[in-house]
Amino acid sequence: MSIDPSPGLRVLCRVEDIPDGRARGFAAHDKLHRSLFAIRRGQHAFVYVNECPHAGAELEYAQDRFLSADGRRIICFAHNAQFAVESGNCVAGPCTGQALRAVPVNIVNGRVMIPADAGRMG
Repeated sequence: MSIDPSPGLRVLCRVEDIPDGRARGFAAHDKLHRSLFAIRRGQHAFVYVNECPHAGAELEYAQDRFLSADGRRIICFAHNAQFAVESGNCVAGPCTGQALRAVPVNIVNGRVMIPADAGRMG
């Protein structure tokens, strides 16, 4: 049995479950939460709620397809909004000046830990 050393946090995945330089989506764990996605850069992970601030749609057009071809930007494939990986800020497209909803991340023993309520709607 594994005891979580960080109350109020949950394990999203292991860092190694996300290919370096790529993104991975995670389904909502219940009807009160939105899906999430994570991007890995080395031993760092950036996690966001999978919801474009422009129209509220999920960003990917296919499973785990969140990034531009060169991997430098997060893309909303509905309206081509582009977001900075490190900040979630919209840098081009219809929601310039807005941002994705970032999820705080702690890497603990190779696990991507996020708040238990990450992605909660409302």
